[in-house]
Amino acid sequence: MRLSYVLFLIMMGLGPAVTISSSNWITSWIGLELMFLGTIPLLFSESNFFSLSKESAMKYFCIQALSSALMMFSGILLYLGYMSIWIFYFVFMMSLFMKLGIFPMHFWVPSVVSGLHWVPIFFILVWQKIPPLAIVKNFCENFDWFPPYILILGGLSALVGSLIGMNQTSFRAMLGGSSIAHTGWACFGATFGGLWIYFLVYSVTFFFLMISCFLMDYLMTSILVLSLSGIPPFTMFIGKWSIMKMTLSNDLWYMYIILPIFGAILSLFFYLKFFYSFYLKFISSLSKMKYSLVAGLIFLLISGVMFIVLF
Repeated sequence: MRLSYVLFLIMMGLGPAVTISSSNWITSWIGLELMFLGTIPLLFSESNFFSLSKESAMKYFCIQALSSALMMFSGILLYLGYMSIWIFYFVFMMSLFMKLGIFPMHFWVPSVVSGLHWVPIFFILVWQKIPPLAIVKNFCENFDWFPPYILILGGLSALVGSLIGMNQTSFRAMLGGSSIAHTGWACFGATFGGLWIYFLVYSVTFFFLMISCFLMDYLMTSILVLSLSGIPPFTMFIGKWSIMKMTLSNDLWYMYIILPIFGAILSLFFYLKFFYSFYLKFISSLSKMKYSLVAGLIFLLISGVMFIVLF
């Protein structure tokens, strides 16, 4: 690995830390741009380890640059005293949703992800979402008008993401639809609590999935694809159960959870489809079990079962 790659990875790692620890929105925006600045050179690098398609990298660059410009424009007007004009709130929300890939700004996720390698897919679908989710959580805690909108759009994202995943034959594009659905669940966690538990479980599960895809371990990949569905005893159930428990404990908002649950039921169709596909590849290839398979099975099965038993 080149020394420049290490520098860009450090910049990408410092971005979320700057955003989460900041005390004003300008510093938060700088953290977003620092992370974005470290990601783009990796996507445009000549190494196939980071990028397979320069077209996908260019699409991602244009979308993120547009959302950053909209966030800066609307943020300056809001914090200069134009808070009574609702259009600036709307633009600021849309810029956040564009960065996260939330409905109705989700259009770029499947097309961008379908042309990338496994490493940048993890960066875009997991790491890049940490600072925007922290800003969404901060908005939910400080603005009373924000939670109803984020709940409606989060529920629609969970539903639309499942519909997008059902219409995909590409595994990478399916992961994009799955990410849209999981981000919708994360919006509920930002409102009611349990966001970082859910995101941590999703990140670790997705990380194991990318490792198994990189190693072409079909059996582990099939199990991890099924784990993303959130059915027990897999660990993704931990995150969904924590969010459902927080939502149902609030009598005022519990009806909003219907859309994500319905989306989770629909998403089972494409998770099972790709589970069977990878499992049949494993049966046909008769490849040997790798060490990653053992670690993945221990993590997925034992920790999920232990959580259900203890909690």
